[in-house]
Amino acid sequence: MFGMTPRLSTQHLALVAALAETGGVGAAAQRLGLTQPAASHRLREAERRLGAPLALRRGGGIVLTDAGARLAAFAVRYLGELARLERDVEAARTGAVVRIGQATYNRYHWLPPFLDHVAREAPDITIDLSGSASQQPLRALAEGRVDVSLIYARPAAARQFRWRRLGTDPLVAVMAPGHRLAALPHVTSESFGDDRLYLYPFAAEPGFEWEALLGAPTAPFRRVTTMPTPEAVIDLVRAGFGLSFLSLWAVEPECVSGALVARPIGPGGLPLDWWAVTRASDPEDGPAERVVDCFLSHAPRRRTGLERLGFAGAAAGADGTDWT
Repeated sequence: MFGMTPRLSTQHLALVAALAETGGVGAAAQRLGLTQPAASHRLREAERRLGAPLALRRGGGIVLTDAGARLAAFAVRYLGELARLERDVEAARTGAVVRIGQATYNRYHWLPPFLDHVAREAPDITIDLSGSASQQPLRALAEGRVDVSLIYARPAAARQFRWRRLGTDPLVAVMAPGHRLAALPHVTSESFGDDRLYLYPFAAEPGFEWEALLGAPTAPFRRVTTMPTPEAVIDLVRAGFGLSFLSLWAVEPECVSGALVARPIGPGGLPLDWWAVTRASDPEDGPAERVVDCFLSHAPRRRTGLERLGFAGAAAGADGTDWT
């Protein structure tokens, strides 16, 4: 009735997709919760069933063959659609679960009052958080690992996403209260001198690079250190080891307590727009869009941090950076 029975299982597809993303059997095994021998056995089994090689060893990792790359692309689409179908079926029985991913920052001081708001406005929806969107917010959304990605930057042109603007929050220079730049009304690239700048990468996707958002500085930064997490940046800056650029809401608790000082970047400041992004293929009145509606209706009730951001109304856009 359904034609030929597939030779590969979802376990094989998940492995090939993980290999494409990680570039190594060990890393793919860790991603899937397998031992490396088990992952190698699963790969060999898939190749035996298909009668074709899917991956070749090269250097310290592997590269997919043409067949492997085609299979990986299919696996990402198929597994994402299957996961969404499973959630839809479960939601019909128990109520909807909407997974939220937040680009860049693993800071959730805004979340408890928002969950209270969702409980009042959409009691049939359960919110779940996913860390997989912090570095790849659009890819996580496309692959079905999250249902709503909170992103700051400029909307991408891809038609597969639906963008709804939540509001604007400034990117600011943050420093310890005793830092020499804390006395300035604003900070420019010329202000830094030999001070160390700690940066946390925005995201691994195009359009989120520092210069894409900030523009090129008029004076080069002499000492730049990239850190693995924003929390590490905050700890170092709070201890007086340097400065950083972070979204204001993300450091609001430290600024309110006096542990950090925030100063505008440039005389006009540097506002960045935040967006709630969903899949265009999802229903416009579906659970994910209802959660975005909750973000928007939550705006007038809050006045601080991500709650203040809104997500409340329009301010200046992200263009027009002034580093002079």
